[in-house]
Amino acid sequence: MKKKSLIFLCISMAAFLIACASANNNVAEESGEDIAAIEDEELADSEDLEESDDSSVLPEYEYPGPEYFYSKLYQYMILELGANYDSADVTIPCPIIVYEDDLGGGSYDVYGDFWIDNYNLNGDILECVSGGSYPGVIHMVAEDDGYNITMEVVGDGSEFIESAKEIFGEHYDDFMKVYSDNDYKQQVRAQIIANYVAANDLDIVAYQDYGWDPVELPEENIDSFYSILD
Repeated sequence: MKKKSLIFLCISMAAFLIACASANNNVAEESGEDIAAIEDEELADSEDLEESDDSSVLPEYEYPGPEYFYSKLYQYMILELGANYDSADVTIPCPIIVYEDDLGGGSYDVYGDFWIDNYNLNGDILECVSGGSYPGVIHMVAEDDGYNITMEVVGDGSEFIESAKEIFGEHYDDFMKVYSDNDYKQQVRAQIIANYVAANDLDIVAYQDYGWDPVELPEENIDSFYSILD
């Protein structure tokens, strides 16, 4: 009788252990499926985030015309004047040129009011977050490997008029006319932005300064616009 009871007890324990092992396997399988599902979801979220980040990146501004001289002028403005501000999605120069003095040999003195504006993209609008005006003359001395570029900037405050007359000389009146004409400045600015948008095939329709309404961009005019900047 005791032997039969012992056999029955052994069989019961074996059945119990088999049942526990089966249950543990099911839990492990379910846990593995849950972990895999979580990992897949995290991967998808990561990919969505990367796509979102990529979509917000704007290409750097590059002068869209064929003139090497102007491309170096614009590049200088971005690197030197743009360095005075925190980085944004894109930095776009806006030179309001008053006069160009051809010094020969490919060298120029370019007189004007040189604006630099930094933008962040919000939907289909470029929002200006910083920038400023640097009136003066940019000296572009041609060398074998490009240009040696330096700049003289008009003084601030009480030094403005005297330094402007010294820098612009006989072109001082022309400078002051351009300097005080904000409508013309905005016209040039809008066209430069429109050409940047067209050159990079971007879905941007306007730019906006803080506290002002968005300004709709004109049609691109890369072919003829830059030839009349001077």
